[in-house]
Amino acid sequence: MGEQLRSGAGLSILIVQYKLNDQNFMSAVKTSSIAGNAVQLSSHQFVERFAVALETDGFPRIAGRVFALLMISEFELSLDEIADAVGASKASVSVNTRLLETKGLIERISRTGDRRDYYQTTRDPFAHTMEQRIAKWDRVRAVIGEGLEDGTLSAPARARLREFDASSQVCHDVLEATLLKLRARGKQ
Repeated sequence: MGEQLRSGAGLSILIVQYKLNDQNFMSAVKTSSIAGNAVQLSSHQFVERFAVALETDGFPRIAGRVFALLMISEFELSLDEIADAVGASKASVSVNTRLLETKGLIERISRTGDRRDYYQTTRDPFAHTMEQRIAKWDRVRAVIGEGLEDGTLSAPARARLREFDASSQVCHDVLEATLLKLRARGKQ
Protein backbone atom coordinates (compact mmCIF):
# COMPACT_ATOMS: atom_id res chain seq x y z
CA MET A 1 0.00 0.00 0.00
CA GLY A 2 2.91 2.38 0.74
CA GLU A 3 4.13 2.00 -2.84
CA GLN A 4 0.64 2.76 -4.11
CA LEU A 5 0.58 5.95 -2.07
CA ARG A 6 3.94 7.07 -3.46
CA SER A 7 2.70 6.86 -7.04
CA GLY A 8 0.19 9.44 -8.20
CA ALA A 9 -1.94 6.78 -9.91
CA GLY A 10 -2.14 4.68 -6.75
CA LEU A 11 -3.22 7.67 -4.70
CA SER A 12 -5.87 8.54 -7.26
CA ILE A 13 -7.22 4.99 -7.12
CA LEU A 14 -7.39 5.10 -3.32
CA ILE A 15 -9.23 8.43 -3.39
CA VAL A 16 -11.73 7.10 -5.93
CA GLN A 17 -12.25 3.92 -3.86
CA TYR A 18 -12.81 5.99 -0.72
CA LYS A 19 -15.31 8.25 -2.48
CA LEU A 20 -17.17 5.26 -3.91
CA ASN A 21 -17.28 3.60 -0.50
CA ASP A 22 -18.52 6.85 1.04
CA GLN A 23 -21.27 7.10 -1.60
CA ASN A 24 -22.19 3.42 -1.14
CA PHE A 25 -22.34 3.89 2.62
CA MET A 26 -24.58 6.92 2.41
CA SER A 27 -26.84 5.65 -0.36
CA ALA A 28 -27.30 2.27 1.34
CA VAL A 29 -28.35 3.88 4.58
CA LYS A 30 -30.53 6.50 2.90
CA THR A 31 -32.30 4.01 0.64
CA SER A 32 -32.65 1.20 3.15
CA SER A 33 -36.06 0.26 4.47
CA ILE A 34 -35.21 2.11 7.67
CA ALA A 35 -33.98 5.32 6.05
CA GLY A 36 -35.19 7.42 8.98
CA ASN A 37 -32.27 6.39 11.16
CA ALA A 38 -30.63 9.85 10.83
CA VAL A 39 -27.17 8.76 9.72
CA GLN A 40 -25.28 11.87 8.66
CA LEU A 41 -22.39 12.45 6.28
CA SER A 42 -19.76 12.24 9.04
CA SER A 43 -21.05 8.80 9.98
CA HIS A 44 -18.81 7.16 7.38
CA GLN A 45 -15.75 8.66 9.06
CA PHE A 46 -17.02 7.55 12.47
CA VAL A 47 -17.55 3.98 11.25
CA GLU A 48 -14.04 3.85 9.77
CA ARG A 49 -12.34 5.34 12.83
CA PHE A 50 -14.25 3.02 15.15
CA ALA A 51 -13.29 0.01 13.02
CA VAL A 52 -9.62 0.97 13.17
CA ALA A 53 -9.88 1.40 16.95
CA LEU A 54 -11.42 -2.08 17.35
CA GLU A 55 -8.60 -3.56 15.27
CA THR A 56 -6.28 -2.79 18.18
CA ASP A 57 -8.37 -5.24 20.22
CA GLY A 58 -7.89 -7.94 17.60
CA PHE A 59 -11.16 -7.51 15.71
CA PRO A 60 -11.19 -7.61 11.91
CA ARG A 61 -11.84 -4.18 10.43
CA ILE A 62 -15.11 -5.37 8.85
CA ALA A 63 -16.36 -6.45 12.29
CA GLY A 64 -15.51 -2.98 13.59
CA ARG A 65 -17.43 -1.38 10.73
CA VAL A 66 -20.44 -3.60 11.34
CA PHE A 67 -20.45 -2.89 15.07
CA ALA A 68 -19.99 0.87 14.57
CA LEU A 69 -22.79 0.98 11.99
CA LEU A 70 -25.15 -0.84 14.34
CA MET A 71 -24.14 1.47 17.19
CA ILE A 72 -25.30 4.54 15.26
CA SER A 73 -28.35 2.97 13.65
CA GLU A 74 -31.67 3.57 15.33
CA PHE A 75 -33.10 0.37 13.88
CA GLU A 76 -31.96 -3.17 13.29
CA LEU A 77 -30.35 -3.87 9.91
CA SER A 78 -30.34 -6.90 7.61
CA LEU A 79 -27.15 -8.47 6.27
CA ASP A 80 -27.85 -6.91 2.86
CA GLU A 81 -28.25 -3.45 4.37
CA ILE A 82 -25.08 -3.83 6.44
CA ALA A 83 -23.08 -5.14 3.46
CA ASP A 84 -24.22 -2.25 1.26
CA ALA A 85 -23.52 0.32 3.96
CA VAL A 86 -19.99 -0.84 4.83
CA GLY A 87 -19.00 -1.77 1.29
CA ALA A 88 -18.27 -5.43 2.03
CA SER A 89 -19.52 -8.70 0.63
CA LYS A 90 -22.52 -10.33 2.26
CA ALA A 91 -20.35 -13.38 3.09
CA SER A 92 -17.79 -11.23 4.89
CA VAL A 93 -20.51 -9.40 6.80
CA SER A 94 -22.10 -12.73 7.73
CA VAL A 95 -18.82 -14.06 9.15
CA ASN A 96 -18.22 -10.87 11.11
CA THR A 97 -21.76 -10.62 12.49
CA ARG A 98 -21.33 -14.16 13.83
CA LEU A 99 -18.07 -13.09 15.47
CA LEU A 100 -19.73 -10.05 17.05
CA GLU A 101 -22.63 -12.24 18.21
CA THR A 102 -20.28 -14.69 19.94
CA LYS A 103 -18.57 -11.75 21.66
CA GLY A 104 -21.96 -10.58 22.92
CA LEU A 105 -21.80 -7.21 21.18
CA ILE A 106 -24.69 -7.65 18.77
CA GLU A 107 -27.74 -9.86 18.61
CA ARG A 108 -29.76 -11.40 15.82
CA ILE A 109 -33.48 -10.72 15.75
CA SER A 110 -36.33 -11.54 13.40
CA ARG A 111 -39.34 -9.67 12.11
CA THR A 112 -42.74 -11.26 11.79
CA GLY A 113 -43.38 -12.30 8.19
CA ASP A 114 -39.77 -11.75 7.11
CA ARG A 115 -37.36 -14.65 6.69
CA ARG A 116 -34.25 -12.46 6.86
CA ASP A 117 -32.22 -12.01 10.02
CA TYR A 118 -31.67 -8.54 11.39
CA TYR A 119 -28.98 -7.31 13.74
CA GLN A 120 -28.76 -4.73 16.48
CA THR A 121 -26.38 -4.00 19.33
CA THR A 122 -26.99 -5.75 22.61
CA ARG A 123 -28.46 -3.78 25.48
CA ASP A 124 -25.13 -2.91 27.11
CA PRO A 125 -22.19 -3.91 24.95
CA PHE A 126 -19.73 -1.85 27.00
CA ALA A 127 -20.48 -3.70 30.24
CA HIS A 128 -20.31 -7.00 28.39
CA THR A 129 -16.87 -6.23 26.98
CA MET A 130 -15.66 -5.22 30.44
CA GLU A 131 -16.94 -8.53 31.85
CA GLN A 132 -15.01 -10.37 29.13
CA ARG A 133 -11.85 -8.40 29.89
CA ILE A 134 -12.15 -9.17 33.60
CA ALA A 135 -12.59 -12.86 32.80
CA LYS A 136 -9.45 -12.79 30.62
CA TRP A 137 -7.57 -11.00 33.37
CA ASP A 138 -8.72 -13.60 35.91
CA ARG A 139 -7.37 -16.38 33.69
CA VAL A 140 -3.98 -14.64 33.55
CA ARG A 141 -4.04 -14.12 37.31
CA ALA A 142 -4.79 -17.81 37.82
CA VAL A 143 -1.64 -18.68 35.86
CA ILE A 144 0.31 -16.13 37.92
CA GLY A 145 -1.00 -17.86 41.06
CA GLU A 146 0.27 -21.19 39.75
CA GLY A 147 3.63 -19.58 39.08
CA LEU A 148 3.78 -18.30 42.66
CA GLU A 149 3.33 -21.86 43.90
CA ASP A 150 6.32 -23.03 41.85
CA GLY A 151 9.13 -23.46 44.34
CA THR A 152 11.79 -23.54 41.62
CA LEU A 153 11.43 -19.85 40.71
CA SER A 154 14.03 -17.40 41.94
CA ALA A 155 13.19 -14.83 44.60
CA PRO A 156 13.27 -11.91 42.11
CA ALA A 157 10.95 -13.79 39.70
CA ARG A 158 8.49 -14.55 42.52
CA ALA A 159 8.62 -10.88 43.59
CA ARG A 160 7.72 -9.77 40.04
CA LEU A 161 4.82 -12.23 39.97
CA ARG A 162 3.56 -11.04 43.39
CA GLU A 163 3.74 -7.40 42.23
CA PHE A 164 1.90 -8.24 39.02
CA ASP A 165 -0.75 -10.13 40.97
CA ALA A 166 -1.23 -7.33 43.50
CA SER A 167 -1.51 -4.67 40.79
CA SER A 168 -3.91 -6.85 38.83
CA GLN A 169 -6.09 -7.32 41.90
CA VAL A 170 -6.37 -3.55 42.39
CA CYS A 171 -7.41 -3.06 38.76
CA HIS A 172 -9.80 -6.00 38.95
CA ASP A 173 -11.50 -4.53 42.03
CA VAL A 174 -11.87 -1.11 40.39
CA LEU A 175 -13.38 -2.63 37.24
CA GLU A 176 -15.77 -4.81 39.25
CA ALA A 177 -16.94 -1.78 41.25
CA THR A 178 -17.42 0.18 38.03
CA LEU A 179 -19.46 -2.66 36.52
CA LEU A 180 -21.68 -2.73 39.59
CA LYS A 181 -22.33 0.99 39.16
CA LEU A 182 -23.07 0.54 35.47
CA ARG A 183 -25.49 -2.30 36.15
CA ALA A 184 -27.23 -0.27 38.87
CA ARG A 185 -27.53 2.69 36.49
CA GLY A 186 -29.03 0.43 33.84
CA LYS A 187 -31.73 -0.79 36.23
CA GLN A 188 -32.93 2.72 37.05
